[in-house]
Amino acid sequence: SVVIERKKFGPQGWNRVYPFNFGDLTSCAQVAMNYLEANPKVPWDDLRYIFGEIMYGGHVTDFFDRRLVSNYLAAYMHDELLEGFDIFPGFRTPSNSGNSKDILEHIAVAFPQESPTAFGLHPNAEIGFRLMQADTMFNNIRELQPRGSGMGGGLSVTEKAKAMLDDIMEKLPDQFEMIEILERVEERTPYINVFLQEIERMQELTIEIKRSLAELDL
Repeated sequence: SVVIERKKFGPQGWNRVYPFNFGDLTSCAQVAMNYLEANPKVPWDDLRYIFGEIMYGGHVTDFFDRRLVSNYLAAYMHDELLEGFDIFPGFRTPSNSGNSKDILEHIAVAFPQESPTAFGLHPNAEIGFRLMQADTMFNNIRELQPRGSGMGGGLSVTEKAKAMLDDIMEKLPDQFEMIEILERVEERTPYINVFLQEIERMQELTIEIKRSLAELDL
């Protein structure tokens, strides 16, 4: 998540652009759960190698970028993570004495406002990010402004947008029945995990498209 969230502050620290995504995080979480269930002690070395050389490292082609990923893992993944330490200025990891609910509550309450320092970046890195946000927002506002037409007759811009909106809504597929799909899965192999992740992403994307179109139709 550090690697993904860091991307929005620009390419600082990276030599190339990589297609990191939320699927990398969920795959790592599944691998970590499997390893923790199969080992009495946390296999930090194995997890660092799998995450840094295969999961995230599989995207990374530059030697120095690979070192950056490895350094993140070395800084975060060790025994002190379970005992509680300052993972970045202003936030201390929860101790290992609580359950998952306690950990989530600790993160929700104690986690400070997101800033570049949480990712090892200079505070000024946020300036470029905010400028890009403002530029994108004003460009979107400008694109939404009505445009005059040099020809009389025909549909207005609003009517054309409404027709396109209705057409997209009709073409959207129905939701997958996840319970039915999971019941048909005999073994959770890596390929099956990827398949199920893609279904979940498609579900979320379809729901968001429908929500956005319904909002535009108001």
